[in-house]
Amino acid sequence: MRGVDRRTGLPWRNRVTLWPSWGRCLAILPLALALVPCLIWTPPAQADDLHVMTERYPPFSYQVDGEPRGFCVDLVRRILDRLGLEDTEIIFYPWARAYRALQEEDGRVLFPLSRSPAREHLFRFVGPVFEDTLYFYARRGAELEIASLDDARRVGAIGVTRDDFYHQFLAARGFTNLDVSTCQAHDFRKLAQGRVDLVPMGEKALAQFVGSIDGLDPAMFERVGPPVHTSGVYIGFSRSTPDSVLRAWRQALDDLKAAGVYDAVMNRYFPPADNSRP
Repeated sequence: MRGVDRRTGLPWRNRVTLWPSWGRCLAILPLALALVPCLIWTPPAQADDLHVMTERYPPFSYQVDGEPRGFCVDLVRRILDRLGLEDTEIIFYPWARAYRALQEEDGRVLFPLSRSPAREHLFRFVGPVFEDTLYFYARRGAELEIASLDDARRVGAIGVTRDDFYHQFLAARGFTNLDVSTCQAHDFRKLAQGRVDLVPMGEKALAQFVGSIDGLDPAMFERVGPPVHTSGVYIGFSRSTPDSVLRAWRQALDDLKAAGVYDAVMNRYFPPADNSRP
């Protein structure tokens, strides 16, 4: 007579084995491990799930009653419209935070972003959307003689914003007299108060940027010395952004230029005589 399972009262031949053998477990283990990367891998951001960031930087990007405005905002908004992404929100962040997010997170877009050799391996770029020339600015009447970068190295302090192009440009050239802040408005307030001697800025932005700061007037400052650097300014993307997304943005920008829309937007913010088109 066949044995009986004392727990169930059933003959052994009717007993159902609920647990697979160790042999079977070991047999399927490689397959299970192979599936793990599929479960945790996050695909690169596509065109419709990008997080678009900018900073307060009149006349290129600023807000009026909470609504994004500015030359670059207008241009990026038109690109988004052409791509069918008109509902995409443009979010304002402090520069250092946005710059770090562009470095560390997928699916990020940041504008305006100057292009430099040091940034080539960090980001991907669409543009240029404009070109700008960097100068040093001092308090009017300070009578600083700045004929070269060496002269600028000898002043007491130069106000720069953490991780912006001017900060990186000067630091890479050995400047040790940099007073680093969190935004360019602070740099110009320090300049007005005599706490720093120079502040670098692109000539296109100076008048409108300083004019937007409470208590300051562009007439309080003057350009000193020759041009420091001219660079193209771009729309920056996270390094992992797919080629297909970049191609779509580039094509949209090219279409805007071919249709005359780019020139119309440029002329709205800058007199034609002052334009430096890419």
